[in-house]
Amino acid sequence: MSDGLGNFLGIAQQLLGNQQQSGHGPQHDNFLQDLSQRLLSGHEPVHNGVTYEIDEKFFSPTHDFWIKNSAGQKVFQVDDKLFSFSGAIALQDAHGNELYRISEKIVTLRDIRYIHRGEQRIATVHKALFSPLVYKFTVTFENGAELHVTGNITDHQYAITYGQQEVAHIDRKWSLLSEHYGVTIIPGQDDALLLTIAACVEAMVLDD
Repeated sequence: MSDGLGNFLGIAQQLLGNQQQSGHGPQHDNFLQDLSQRLLSGHEPVHNGVTYEIDEKFFSPTHDFWIKNSAGQKVFQVDDKLFSFSGAIALQDAHGNELYRISEKIVTLRDIRYIHRGEQRIATVHKALFSPLVYKFTVTFENGAELHVTGNITDHQYAITYGQQEVAHIDRKWSLLSEHYGVTIIPGQDDALLLTIAACVEAMVLDD
């Protein structure tokens, strides 16, 4: 067996083989398996994907939180009533059904947030490094898979990567009428989850 094939099988085992964790249930494990398979299959350039537009005032408590696709259609939303001193955030579909939820701020764990799907925690987001120009975050899923978020996040210029593969790119955009930023995601991924990760990172930067 070549070293390259052995390395690939090792990644697959990490992603797909660690799913049989006690207390999660088959639905949770199936979700993680599907997520892992999407990450392994992602190989297209990020600019071939879908771009979503988010208003610069996404985290303003007086703003309607709609995330639109490139055609201007409202695809996801965040209900402003979910914003509170606790800092909990939930991403919903256009009909108000919760898809993912970001945990409340934990005072003793300022640099850590959790992402939930229903009642199950699926990932931990940890601030790995900060410098005046660069933020780095690690997103660790319950089956061991990891995504990394790196870039100038305060200026909305950063990437979400799996290994060497960029799975989403966030880029600030300007116009005469508004200021917003775009999130481009490679085809075949869980767009709602990657948008939730972007929102989680934004919230953690605002906590600083």
